[in-house]
Amino acid sequence: MEIKLHFDYKHPTLPSVAFSSDWIHEDVSLKMIQDLEKTGRMKELKIEDDMGQTWTLKEYKKLLVKEEDQIKDVQLYFDGSFNPVTHMAGAGIVLTYTEGKKKFRVRENLLLTHLHSNNEAEYAALYRGIQLCGELGVTHQKIKLLGDSLVVVNQLKGEWPCYENELNNWMDKIEALMTKMAVQADLLAIRRNDNKEADKLASQALEGSEIKSKSEI
Repeated sequence: MEIKLHFDYKHPTLPSVAFSSDWIHEDVSLKMIQDLEKTGRMKELKIEDDMGQTWTLKEYKKLLVKEEDQIKDVQLYFDGSFNPVTHMAGAGIVLTYTEGKKKFRVRENLLLTHLHSNNEAEYAALYRGIQLCGELGVTHQKIKLLGDSLVVVNQLKGEWPCYENELNNWMDKIEALMTKMAVQADLLAIRRNDNKEADKLASQALEGSEIKSKSEI
């Protein structure tokens, strides 16, 4: 989780000034707040999280204690491959997250049928990745979704139109699943070179190699 600080800076002789911070990761947020409190001039503090909720400092401290053992810092890399000759598709998913003080990586691929294009394979890979987040208990947070498909990323962000019925159906399924999980997507388009692991998993699925693993990193 990342937060922003909103507060009034009270100077003894000068007018009060409203300040808003950049995004701050929760791991360092309390130290930052404590340092500002030492000035004695930070007043009316409100803490905004990356889901758009606002908290008092007392509420925020309780939230951090509650979330200590929950899954957070979720990053989902996804990729899809499609064979136009066999009409078979492969999906590759790499999921990293923090649980307590440990960080884990989950790798999964699957072979898919009844798809019609590489773009549909990309959507299917993303959908399965979000499903996997749900199976792990991820809820009520922002998750980072990273893929090298500009079509998928820009269509889901609403920046590109979508005219294909199959892709619209996947968009609806993805949005419905995220709503059910109460998560928000931070969609990022990345270079293919930065998505090699998910790409390899998708290719291995097409080759008949099934992979499911979880490891601490």
